[in-house]
Amino acid sequence: MPSDLRAAPRGQDDEGMPLTAVYELDTESARELANKTVHTVMHLGWARGANGDYELQMTVLVKLNGWFGRLYMSAIAPFRYLIVYPALTRQWERV
Repeated sequence: MPSDLRAAPRGQDDEGMPLTAVYELDTESARELANKTVHTVMHLGWARGANGDYELQMTVLVKLNGWFGRLYMSAIAPFRYLIVYPALTRQWERV
């Protein structure tokens, strides 16, 4: 991570979210989760769209941990894309 982001404010952790804050700026933030199956970093940022308005963009980077991580992530992939990610996006848009 670049030195300016390492020195950035960490942001608050939310007990309702399993991800912990890595950094938080006015226009972007990153959170992470590490367990036996994965190490995940979620990045949120406001980006200017084609029409000039800002829109929230999310990227999730996942590093699988071992064979169990690969099996687990394959099994839950449909659930993540059809239910979890859309629900998280709707929740953030309400804030």
